[in-house]
Amino acid sequence: MFLGHLLLSGTLAALFGAFHFHGLLAAFVLLYLLCRLAVSVQPLRRHARRVELGSAFIVWFIGQVLLASLHVASLVLARQVRVEPAVVAVSLRRPEARLATLLGCLLSLTPGTMALEYRETEGILFIHALDARSPAAVEHLLRELERRLLHWLDAGGSG
Repeated sequence: MFLGHLLLSGTLAALFGAFHFHGLLAAFVLLYLLCRLAVSVQPLRRHARRVELGSAFIVWFIGQVLLASLHVASLVLARQVRVEPAVVAVSLRRPEARLATLLGCLLSLTPGTMALEYRETEGILFIHALDARSPAAVEHLLRELERRLLHWLDAGGSG
């Protein structure tokens, strides 16, 4: 549905002669608003809700990457490097291989963390953290990422 939304936005922008970034963005937002206002058509409402949650997730995740970048930069530029790297094992709420893969990829994009291994039988994801003085903080990062990701992915089932 999202790909259809994107293709329709591109077609709409091309028809109006505004096939550049701003025109494509305006057409995307216009179609989103039309989907959101179509309250009687359930699939369109679910699609609009997914677009909202996906956009919020992306903005939040970019903020997390920026904060982690600043943290790693402060560790590198400090006079005395005080890091305690460690491998932390975290059990996932939903032990699905595709979800663990997605979480691992997102964690590996965050500076200072990297997903190492996932044991599907136990539902445990092993994470290497550059600064794991507090393993609870590393687990909290994964829990928040998992919660927000599941909230976005499960939005298609509710109206």
